[in-house]
Amino acid sequence: MTQFTRQQLNTLRKQMQNSLNLFADKTDMKIEVGNCSYRGGEATFKVKVLMEGAKTREQEDLEYYAELYKLDLTKTAKLMGEDMQLSGYKSRARKKPFVLKRLRDGAEFVADTNLVEKFYKKEEVNAE
Repeated sequence: MTQFTRQQLNTLRKQMQNSLNLFADKTDMKIEVGNCSYRGGEATFKVKVLMEGAKTREQEDLEYYAELYKLDLTKTAKLMGEDMQLSGYKSRARKKPFVLKRLRDGAEFVADTNLVEKFYKKEEVNAE
């Protein structure tokens, strides 16, 4: 019985990404080869294509919920000694729906609503 190994699929994924990057460089699109599911000798890869200037669903949802919670999307907060910025909202994540991006290297972390409200709430200006 012929079966894929994880190493074969990792190599294949990298080759697919490199090939698609060559195409994406000639267009105004960003192409990302994502997760893979496999069984035996069959594999299925997720491929995400984003047109330049378009927003992801997470970014659109973040804008909606930022308005709802009165959050400042331009604010940078220092969390755990690192500069972090809001980058997305995962509507299906109940406990930690907000996505934070570490500015140093672009790594992403999830956060709950309480933490985000504490550090990213818009400053209230009193008009007297």
